[in-house]
Amino acid sequence: MQWSYIEVPLRYGQGKHGVDQGPTKLRELGLEALLPEGTQKRSVRVLPESEIRENEEHLKRVDGVLYTVNELAEVVHEEIQANRFPLIVGGDHSMAIGTLAGLAQTGPYGVIWVDAHADLNTGETSPSGNIHGMPLAAAMGMGDVRLTEVGGRDRKLAPEHLVYIGLRDIDEGEIREINRLGIKVITVEEVRTRGADVTMKEAIAYLRERVGRFYVSFDMDSFDASLVAGTGTPVDGGLTTEEGKAIVAEAMTANELIAIELVELNPSLDVEDKTAQLAFALCETIVKSKENLLLES
Repeated sequence: MQWSYIEVPLRYGQGKHGVDQGPTKLRELGLEALLPEGTQKRSVRVLPESEIRENEEHLKRVDGVLYTVNELAEVVHEEIQANRFPLIVGGDHSMAIGTLAGLAQTGPYGVIWVDAHADLNTGETSPSGNIHGMPLAAAMGMGDVRLTEVGGRDRKLAPEHLVYIGLRDIDEGEIREINRLGIKVITVEEVRTRGADVTMKEAIAYLRERVGRFYVSFDMDSFDASLVAGTGTPVDGGLTTEEGKAIVAEAMTANELIAIELVELNPSLDVEDKTAQLAFALCETIVKSKENLLLES
């Protein structure tokens, strides 16, 4: 299997500087040397800050987000069509609008969303107007047409093809939508009690029955706040280091996994590179888990 490594230095989906430096920090720590030989390396463009307008309170910096996610959708589509496995590194979570749209162009798929937040807001329901809290709503056809039509007019994701892991900071409107749509949620408490590998197997089996192929989007704020000073919206009561590693390791055992994404590393907020080192350890687990499977096969 050939790999693809896609950098998305996007920060316009939220208001804090520095998250665009996530890919650069991981390269400094040696990520490129970790990638398998022959990996296709790509970087998605972002608008310069001088071209960003702050004129929409409910969809902040939307032009900057749209510029990047439209290109990312094309890149992801191309890489999947070329039978490569994308490891996508950001960047803030608004970039997933592009990932979700690109995957949708290749056929139905499911999502395991590892995150403290549901990211199911629209411009009308979001308390902040930050688009990094809207990618799943956009993928399911909810919200502003400029976001829902990235990659085409069709809905990109069915709610029964989504599994959340680690939610614990959810807006009231998102809670209503999760209940209305019947979306599957695996809490941190379940991960802690039953084991990360067991709950991840359950998530994979759930999607295998309903759709087959799936991708994992992993937000650094899914970890406990004590571990991730270098992320924009840390939340107490999150995953441990070992739980996070076990989740991605288990994902890599599934033949149905088609892509994996790591977002919201902000080096400018970090303390002694601890969050960056944790993000690097996740990438290392991702690559080595697949290598070990190939050796065993």
